[in-house]
Amino acid sequence: MTVALPGPAPRPRPLPADEPLSPEDYRRVVGVVEAVDHAGDLAEFRELLVTALRTWFGYNGVTVLHGDNAADAVENGCGVLAGYSAEFLDTYAAGGWERVDPFRDQGFLRRLAEVGVARLTDVEEGSEGARFRDHFLLPRGIADKAAMLIDAAPSGVLWVGVAVPDGVRNVPDRDLAVLRVLRRHLTPLAVEQLARHRTRLATRGDWDLTPREWDVADLAAQGLTNRQIAARLFIGVDTVKKHLTRVLAATSCGSRTQLAVLFTSRDTPV
Repeated sequence: MTVALPGPAPRPRPLPADEPLSPEDYRRVVGVVEAVDHAGDLAEFRELLVTALRTWFGYNGVTVLHGDNAADAVENGCGVLAGYSAEFLDTYAAGGWERVDPFRDQGFLRRLAEVGVARLTDVEEGSEGARFRDHFLLPRGIADKAAMLIDAAPSGVLWVGVAVPDGVRNVPDRDLAVLRVLRRHLTPLAVEQLARHRTRLATRGDWDLTPREWDVADLAAQGLTNRQIAARLFIGVDTVKKHLTRVLAATSCGSRTQLAVLFTSRDTPV
């Protein structure tokens, strides 16, 4: 009789003792990737990624942005934010804190583009970044933040930010390791979504809409209600109404039905 599998079965490779991530961490990484790999478009990809990071790793404040480059992503804020209170966001904008936010600093952005993942507390003590953390974040219950950048040039970049609560000195090395592993696995998915999104926008270049208005228009054309759009984009219903009014005017549509027909005709290959 012929033996199909001769010899003793090989033993599985032992896990290294100094591995920064546990088997449970890797299972959570797989959970995040599986949550986003079926997204139909960039808007859904962003929403699913935010939810997965909060569900699988327990991050409260999560930001997923995209743009032509890192500076464009953080300056224009095209994307979604979850877990941050309205008071926090209002104070950030009204208090001028964006001017000293190291995540907007060109030096930090260049470094992030080189390393892929970085945390706020890596900024030198005594710098504006340290002042931002000590006088704005810490009094509001945030100890540190980390950012991950996926470069999908020429289709743009995807920026992912997470915050850790006060009581933790800084973003742990384990969390940085998680983000590095996630970045490797999310990159092909993000590149595909950003490329498809760029192609879709190229077919509608004659409409003068902001990135956020594009998001609202896309979701409204898919038949989502204002409340569903608000939930998808993590914004208020009144904000959705404002954007939708602008979208209908810019596209010369009298209703959401006309908008859906118009978007469908633009997406159909000639």
